[in-house]
Amino acid sequence: MNLIRRAIQRRESYAMWIERYKPRWHNEVIDLASAVFGEGYFTEPWLQTQQRDSVMYLACDEAAGLLGFAHGRILPKGGLRPYLGPDVGDFPPEVRDADAGGTLAVIEVVAVAATHRRQGIGFTLLRATHDALVGIGADKLLVTFKRGPKAAEVDGIMRRLGFSLWRKQPSYWREQCNRGEFKCVDRQDRCVCEAMLFRKAVY
Repeated sequence: MNLIRRAIQRRESYAMWIERYKPRWHNEVIDLASAVFGEGYFTEPWLQTQQRDSVMYLACDEAAGLLGFAHGRILPKGGLRPYLGPDVGDFPPEVRDADAGGTLAVIEVVAVAATHRRQGIGFTLLRATHDALVGIGADKLLVTFKRGPKAAEVDGIMRRLGFSLWRKQPSYWREQCNRGEFKCVDRQDRCVCEAMLFRKAVY
């Protein structure tokens, strides 16, 4: 058996599965979030999943453990402005209407381990979270990305899922970053990240 065939068989034996968050993954989720975003950025996964209309999916592997996770939720009525902060005010009509009606969902965290990127894991997590949110009543969705100098490209994935870029802006977490409330992996002498917001109308 040659080396190429062996490599193909190893790749085919890669056994990833997607599951809903369980408390047993608590420490692994925090560790992965700290590695991808910075220490203190995402610290309470169990509490996040206890929010109303909240979903979190994990990508797992028997040998490698946790490969990635995604978290999303349907915002309460009128919850978009408090979520994004005062810098965003020009909401598209369909986003504004969904926000007022309580049918606007946000996928706010997507993280994949650096050693397992470019294998479709982020896409699979986003699709699972997207489908779950639509299944519990979302008809418009936003996805927010923390975009720093080391971040992976996401435009292609988002197009495949039917999302379009709504806007880029200075990060709405910059005050927390500048106060040192979490240790961003991309931080220099100040917050250098931007927020990328993608949107999609399901109905």
